[in-house]
Amino acid sequence: MCICCTLKCSSFKNMNQNCFNNIGDIIADANYITEKALLPLSAIRTESDKTRYEKKGYLIGYTYDEWPEKYPQIPRDNVYYVCGLNVGTVYYDKKNVVYLDLRIYGREMLSLSGTENYEETMLRAIHKQEEHSRKGEYGHLFLAMPDGIRMDAMNHLLDLEGPTERFYGNFMAQYATSNFLCKNISKRVLNALGKSKSDKQKAATQERLELLYGDKPVITVYRGEADGSTDYQKAMSWTPDINVAYFFATRLGKNAKIRTGKLYRKDVLEYFPADGDEGAEEEIITMPGKVKNVRTEYLLDADSEDVLRLAVGFMERYTFWRDETARLHEDADNSLNAHDALHAVRVLFLSMVLGAHEKLRPEEMEALCAAAVYHDIGRTHDGDELDHGRAGAEYYHNEAMDVSPIAEAVIELHCAEKEAVEQELARRFSGRDLESAQKILRVLEDADALDRVRFGLFGMGSRDGLDVRRLQCDFARKLVPLAMQCLRGLSLGD
Repeated sequence: MCICCTLKCSSFKNMNQNCFNNIGDIIADANYITEKALLPLSAIRTESDKTRYEKKGYLIGYTYDEWPEKYPQIPRDNVYYVCGLNVGTVYYDKKNVVYLDLRIYGREMLSLSGTENYEETMLRAIHKQEEHSRKGEYGHLFLAMPDGIRMDAMNHLLDLEGPTERFYGNFMAQYATSNFLCKNISKRVLNALGKSKSDKQKAATQERLELLYGDKPVITVYRGEADGSTDYQKAMSWTPDINVAYFFATRLGKNAKIRTGKLYRKDVLEYFPADGDEGAEEEIITMPGKVKNVRTEYLLDADSEDVLRLAVGFMERYTFWRDETARLHEDADNSLNAHDALHAVRVLFLSMVLGAHEKLRPEEMEALCAAAVYHDIGRTHDGDELDHGRAGAEYYHNEAMDVSPIAEAVIELHCAEKEAVEQELARRFSGRDLESAQKILRVLEDADALDRVRFGLFGMGSRDGLDVRRLQCDFARKLVPLAMQCLRGLSLGD
């Protein structure tokens, strides 16, 4: 069987393109509009202008001269058209940092229930925002903006407020609650941040750091990147949690990579601790270029030559064991969701990739496949079930045509305590067989752990998700994007 059939696509090499086109891409497109996407009403003077910009995706309702005839009280010099998923008409007073969706689409408006005069309703909303601006209540202003606009608006807030403690507080508040911002932070805003942070704010940051890192002068930090990410040399966002880095490396785009570097604690501009209740990740903000000794680990997906080269050698046996998985789980008397036949197939495939990388001998690879297929067959439910390894080993012993003692032991022990596992393997095997059993168990455990991506990544709103720190093989850490693709692409049939 060819690899392309395995992952249900016309080409194994290109299968991951669709895998990354998910809801996250749509959210990114919707939120990451900037001022460059705003077309001023003043640019629309003629019908020819309307036609030209409509072809570019804007929904043009009025020319510059027509606007006052319909909405005379809304200043036309602050009116803009937006293209993309947020298509429509907005009010944007840059001087006062007031942004408001006018809910006008072409010449149609989205009426609000209970309002008799649309223009007056919009004017009241504009005046309310202007009042917030005068009082320095900037949080209300930013809430009305798409995430991507907020960093452009920070330039205008800097004009309005100056490099003050209040400017710094507002910047960090918006940074912590917005996405897709790093690319759009101007050098001017970056330079102002260092000047605007008060001694009190600096002390509070260091206190938060001290709770976790004591008096360590240097912190190891990570950054996850993919196509479209801000290059690390220009980035200000890092994290001391490697799982967070993996989350962002695999969240959007391809060519995922993990950057690891060292940062002097004195160079930490701001520190956001993890907030499990809010789903906020642990993050460190520093000025670009402050992270030193950066090394890069490139992650692997279905386009990677390393994966293709390894997979070509085992596809025939994979097909056999995949079909065996479907048969076994069809006969098994359980109703599992998280540990069903598809989970076993994904663990099988990832085990074979890891096993091929470890250069397992043919008989070792067969034992590994059997262990992957049967490892959860003894489960009766998806919760903690410490005896399911023993039950699965018994099932394998009674069901398999050719029982491998090593596979049987691995099935039984894959969910046992590590110390007990080592003692039991040493009791059952010696010499080359012991080495094989240890290696096969390690590979299976990593493959099983990789499929925890179905629950997310540990610390990113999921306590059951993959914790890459617990993977035993360095190569396994490279396969997180592939594991995510398996989650979307593998099936029980052609």
